[in-house]
Amino acid sequence: MSKNKFKYFVLLANMRTGSNLFEQNINLFDSFSCNGELFNPHFVGYPKQDIYCDMDVADRDRDPNKLVRKMVSQSNEKLPGFRLFSDHDPRVLNYVLEDETCAKIVLTRNPLDSYISHAIAKKTDQWRLTDLHKRKTAQVDFDIVGFKAYVNNLSEFSKKIKNKLQITGQSAFQLSYADLGKLDVFNGLSNFLGSDEKLEGLKQKIKRQNPEALSEKVKNYSEMIEQVRSINFLDNGLPEFHEPERHAAAKNFILGDTISLLFQPIGGFGKSAIENWMRTHLSESNGKLLSGMNQKQINDWLKQHQTRIVFSLLAHPVERVHLAFNVHIFQTGENSFRWIRKILTEQYNVKLPDPGVCETINKGALDSIGYGVEDYRQAIKKFTKFLNGNLKGQTRARIDHSWASQSAILDGYSKLVHPDYLLRVDTYENLTSIIEDQLGLSQIDVGEIFPENAAFQLAEIYDDELEQLVAKAYTRDYMNFGFKGWRH
Repeated sequence: MSKNKFKYFVLLANMRTGSNLFEQNINLFDSFSCNGELFNPHFVGYPKQDIYCDMDVADRDRDPNKLVRKMVSQSNEKLPGFRLFSDHDPRVLNYVLEDETCAKIVLTRNPLDSYISHAIAKKTDQWRLTDLHKRKTAQVDFDIVGFKAYVNNLSEFSKKIKNKLQITGQSAFQLSYADLGKLDVFNGLSNFLGSDEKLEGLKQKIKRQNPEALSEKVKNYSEMIEQVRSINFLDNGLPEFHEPERHAAAKNFILGDTISLLFQPIGGFGKSAIENWMRTHLSESNGKLLSGMNQKQINDWLKQHQTRIVFSLLAHPVERVHLAFNVHIFQTGENSFRWIRKILTEQYNVKLPDPGVCETINKGALDSIGYGVEDYRQAIKKFTKFLNGNLKGQTRARIDHSWASQSAILDGYSKLVHPDYLLRVDTYENLTSIIEDQLGLSQIDVGEIFPENAAFQLAEIYDDELEQLVAKAYTRDYMNFGFKGWRH
């Protein structure tokens, strides 16, 4: 493809598929300019905008293709484009599909999710969200007749696009709703559109309006699942979950060069105890621990160790939240996430002592400023509320490995190699003995998995409210691994 093949682009999508977020991100590039919904029946480009390229709604409707040509001719050095939905002028769809100088970008989303999102937007009259504090919520009734009509419309739109591209030998850049937060995907799109420009990051001004599970958004959820399943629009009735997909992260793997053990740590939980256990075994054969390896190196190790055991260690989500909060937020030593700590105090009203007080664990210093167990308990609860939004992509902060869901981390790890064993706090001693027997290793005590180095112990601050907040943030982990309350 030549760099100057395209004269403009079109995003082929529908309402509630993330097209606003697409436009926000594509306009971060100096090379491109997306100009809204130029063929929305009610406005030209954006709400309350009646004229674009000296053409009003009446002019546009008389000759819609003329507006496309004027957009191209009046563009500056940027490649122009617009968003086109299935209920916009069909003449324009035919025009752009035939035009090989138009770059086609197709954006899709789970139709059930977009249908419910549209219903909520109609009920709340909130169609775009940039400030989480202004978010409106509502529950809606699912209408199977309306949903069938909605899906049929999407299907016809999709078939027309696919058929025309096949007949004319064109290709389109495919985007899913989940791709809209991925920097590498947008940089790839930039290349597809003929630009060498790359972004270093994406902004997140637009927030996801309805991140809750479908069960929280739909009044007749059980009825909906049965009806939708009966017409084969869904594979299953599991609740929706929107944590971004994670990579294999081979550099996190810890393995032995002389013993066939590969440990896949989940954050820092139990990591030092398992490393010491592995190191002790390695000392018997003058071996050493290996880490920080890339995928090729891991694959080479796997080929050399056909008989091996890969394992990971699960933690109760409440324990992981407390560990992440204590190590990376409350304490301000070398492992502190200072920028996120600042965001939590300024935007989430998390009450934390001054950083200087928390450089080390000093209960006396906390007592001297009147910071007690109740302050810590409320702080970790607000941190957990932050995590609920963070895991759903609603904050500017990254989803750090220390608090990403264990399900997502293991999904990523399994792209490279699946674990043979998932150890738990209450079973790890038995399972490590089994592992040792299978590999012909001597029996060595692992020791304490979860020594707490915190100003306030989890047992001091735990209550039912904290459990409920954690369970809401980590629904998938509770469901996948059968976690019950921390004290049960």
